[in-house]
Amino acid sequence: MQLVTDLSIFVRNAGQDDAAALARHQKLSQQEATQYRGSALATSKEVTQTLALVAGVGTTVMGSLVATAAETTEWSIDSVFVESASRDIGIGDALVLECLRELQQRKATWLQSSALPGDRAMKNLFERHGLVAQTIIVGKKL
Repeated sequence: MQLVTDLSIFVRNAGQDDAAALARHQKLSQQEATQYRGSALATSKEVTQTLALVAGVGTTVMGSLVATAAETTEWSIDSVFVESASRDIGIGDALVLECLRELQQRKATWLQSSALPGDRAMKNLFERHGLVAQTIIVGKKL
């Protein structure tokens, strides 16, 4: 994959005006997940902190990332999504880089996320930024 570097990508904390984009990205992400094997495990953590970021070009939001913490130093990227027409220009990378920068400032000690089997683009995004597989969970519907 070759990233386009001549675009001026912005990344910023999501505000109230971004609520609709975040909701839309969450819905599209869930729809897209149906094409992959497996499912995300339900987690029941008490969220104490949230980091919501949006990114795009110009003034158009094209991607988002939401990370949460149950502990003050252990975080999870709960969702990262880039509009399909805006992929491969570096928006996902910009979101993850800003997330890492922000969490380092907050003195985070751990960051994790998940990618569904077959979602190679998501796995590769995480691995480019040092997030590597820790456990492979297997299951079967009975």
